[in-house]
Amino acid sequence: MRRSLLLVWMILLVVLALGACSPDVGRVETTPQPTLTPTKITITVERVTEQGGERTLQPVNVSPTPQETPSPEREFTGVNCDDTFCLVPWAGWLVRPIGEGFRQVSDRSYPYASTGGGEYDLHHGVELLNSFGTPVLAAQDGEVVVAGMDDVTKLGPYNGFYGHVVVLRHQGLISDGVDVYSLYAHLSEVGVDVGDRVLAGEVIGKVGASGAAFGSHLHFEVRVGQNDYASTVNPMLWFPPLDEAGHPEMALLAGLVLDRNGSPMVNLPLTLEKITPTGAVEAYFYPTTYDAGPVNPHPLAGENFVVPDIPAGDYRLAFIAGRFHEYFFSLEPGTLGFIKVQLD
Repeated sequence: MRRSLLLVWMILLVVLALGACSPDVGRVETTPQPTLTPTKITITVERVTEQGGERTLQPVNVSPTPQETPSPEREFTGVNCDDTFCLVPWAGWLVRPIGEGFRQVSDRSYPYASTGGGEYDLHHGVELLNSFGTPVLAAQDGEVVVAGMDDVTKLGPYNGFYGHVVVLRHQGLISDGVDVYSLYAHLSEVGVDVGDRVLAGEVIGKVGASGAAFGSHLHFEVRVGQNDYASTVNPMLWFPPLDEAGHPEMALLAGLVLDRNGSPMVNLPLTLEKITPTGAVEAYFYPTTYDAGPVNPHPLAGENFVVPDIPAGDYRLAFIAGRFHEYFFSLEPGTLGFIKVQLD
């Protein structure tokens, strides 16, 4: 009897030992599922410098930092000139979407509401020419309403026009109940998601050449009232004149040239000269009035041409429309000079 019990116990111990060694006996294996955590891109930028003929890379700090932004609450109600020319202090509503140390001025060869001399389609924004990977910054506090490729959502003349694109909505920027949208196109990377809240100066992506782009640059638009291709206005009137190290004191010039019937002149070539106290010309600018098409003036200016970021000083504006016209005026730092001409 004792031998039988001993034999039974020995068999039981062997079975238990085998069960402990085999993964398929007595237990079930479970594989933990990965946790998906949303992440945003971290942008690292290096700037090329030349010293003694050698090119070196230096890191650039692009961490989002709070910026003093223009307040949407202001008493400014528009440009109302009693004379042909007037000066208006111009604090702007947006900050530049490209930071200091990079190219913040817009391409003068293809400004808003132009066709680049007939070479391109009518322009609904401005180009800020910067190298691939340059940080792109939010131009004002706002909500992300578009982030990613525009291959499904049509934001321009056709799907895929903007490539990687971000659109921010800014509420109450110029008046209650009117939304303003800022659009950042042709990005190489998008660093925000729809629904995010961002601050002015926060990095939201990188400059690229996606979509219908020739070379790396930021295409920047401002849309008033609705996020629509036909609702764009000239972005350069939304910024204060440049004021940074390495630039002279800057101003803006805008104006409205009307024909005999009181309609804005279309595609009228203008010549703007910066002149010295002796009358010598030290700089030339060649703007044109807005082309025909679905483009719009600033709601508080009503202009049909803009010359942004020009040095303060004395100027002469000339053009031919039926006869020769010329006007002399001075621009002060941080102001918008506005000229209105009614042709007879």
